[in-house]
Amino acid sequence: MKIPINLNRYQLFSALGIFILGLEFLAIILSVLGIFYWPILASYVFIGFCFLANLFFNNYKKNISLQIIVVSIFSFLAIIFFSHHAEPSVFSGRDQGSFSESAIQLSKNHKLAFETTASREFFKIYGTGLALNFPGFNYTADGKLITHFSLGYIAWLAIFYSFFGLAGFLIANGILFFLFTLSFFALLKINSSLRSAWLGLILILSTFVFSWFFKLTLSENLALGFIWFGILEFSLFLKYRDHFFFLCALATFLLLTFTRIEAWALLAMTGIVLFVFQIKTKNLFSTSEKKRTFWLLGIFLATFIANLLANMQFYRASLIGLLHSFSQEENGLNIIDTSAYLVKIFYYYNLLIFLIIGILGIIYFFFKKKFAILLPFFLLLPIFIYTIHPGISLDHPWMLRRFVFAIIPLGIFYTILIIDQLFRRNIHLFFPVFFLLTANLSVSLSLFSFSENKNLLLQAKNISENFSDTDLVLVDRLATGDGWSMLSGPLRFLYGKQAVYFFNPTDLKKIDQKKFTNIYLIVPDESLVLYEKFGLLKNLIFQKNYQMKRTNLLVPDLKKTDGFFWELPLESQDVTDGKIYLLKNDF
Repeated sequence: MKIPINLNRYQLFSALGIFILGLEFLAIILSVLGIFYWPILASYVFIGFCFLANLFFNNYKKNISLQIIVVSIFSFLAIIFFSHHAEPSVFSGRDQGSFSESAIQLSKNHKLAFETTASREFFKIYGTGLALNFPGFNYTADGKLITHFSLGYIAWLAIFYSFFGLAGFLIANGILFFLFTLSFFALLKINSSLRSAWLGLILILSTFVFSWFFKLTLSENLALGFIWFGILEFSLFLKYRDHFFFLCALATFLLLTFTRIEAWALLAMTGIVLFVFQIKTKNLFSTSEKKRTFWLLGIFLATFIANLLANMQFYRASLIGLLHSFSQEENGLNIIDTSAYLVKIFYYYNLLIFLIIGILGIIYFFFKKKFAILLPFFLLLPIFIYTIHPGISLDHPWMLRRFVFAIIPLGIFYTILIIDQLFRRNIHLFFPVFFLLTANLSVSLSLFSFSENKNLLLQAKNISENFSDTDLVLVDRLATGDGWSMLSGPLRFLYGKQAVYFFNPTDLKKIDQKKFTNIYLIVPDESLVLYEKFGLLKNLIFQKNYQMKRTNLLVPDLKKTDGFFWELPLESQDVTDGKIYLLKNDF
């Protein structure tokens, strides 16, 4: 993609976006080829920075205004603030832990598939398919572990882990959030006043869900940055008819297919919008521009096929999961009950007001025939399927990940635009925004500084020192007190232990115990009854007691409440007592 040297401010920002896209694309290629080595990535970063520096010094006088500098600093400070109160999301049991482990294993092993002594033993029991003892992974036909999740976000995290260790995860999310905030601000500025663009940015930064999911290694973070950058580029293309912006948008949405299934809907809607504009203008693309577009599509197709072959199990599992989710009632609720429950959750986290006002704004602009303003809505329209079928367990705030990258920012976007339309030349503009900001802060202020699982990783490290690298460490699901924050993950991929999530005591007789120096069991007191039931306790030698303290967010069960109420989420600390046992040699 050829980039001119003399750029306007939007082209300069797009060049930054291309650099980020290129880094992601390179990481995906290296992952698929099994040559994920940091010197290759470092070379790209060095060359890219030199190129960007050249563009910056050739264009900053006419394009870098005080406004851009202030917005960038404002976003950067918010990222630092969010990061300061984050703990590494590396515990197994939920998607964030699996993404983290996959990225770390990719960085360490330089390829997607890997194996350990423990994984080979449990493969003998369970065979190809879902690796039950290693959450987030599947077994390949030859017994190796490979991620159960899409490659795009894993490769992105692995880049920064290679350079910065665990701190790299926050840097990775910080870059994506920076891309989102500047894209969101630019979109508002294109469609409204500068004053309203600033107010929109302030509402984004004060909304609880963005700071909450920023701290977690979830693919929604990549989707948030890429989707809104892509929408900005597509809007600029339709506004200025510059093919450079179109290629940026297309490349963004194509790369997103390696991370999120929603990208295919984005591409479909992009095609529909292009078709409509082609009929209207007759000459949307020149012959040379069509050739460049086809080249980009060809490169993507070749890469996608290679990724499909390298990680076939992910796509097979995703298709089965998608079909299964639509074949039954979600979480035991029908569509009407699910939608009613979602309304409760949106109200609880002060998101319902943005969705209501945003929808009214969309209706207003539709009747006013301001279709350019409605472009983000048209592109994201298919994602609204989540409002009637989220396809995720409805425990909150976890389930809000379905809405954080598209629907919630879209609601804030149109909330600001409709307020701007009604109060553009009126000081009263600040009153509705002040009300929304106050409502936001009533939820967010107490949670900005909250760190889930604070100091839990340090406790895990202390426990790991009880074992050698040749011991087999069997870890009960509730060893930390929370089945969604399992201890086996960090013991294995951070501290190099042969740790396994252990749930079936009969598996002990099916593995070759001689391959391990010792076999240990970490079990909380509350789970001892399971092992007693299987007669395992008589074959265990007590080693020591352990205790783990875990901070978590205490939220009400909205399924059990009638009507609407307001009760802020509370910080809570749980203490789990347990024991470490040694398995007798003659078992």
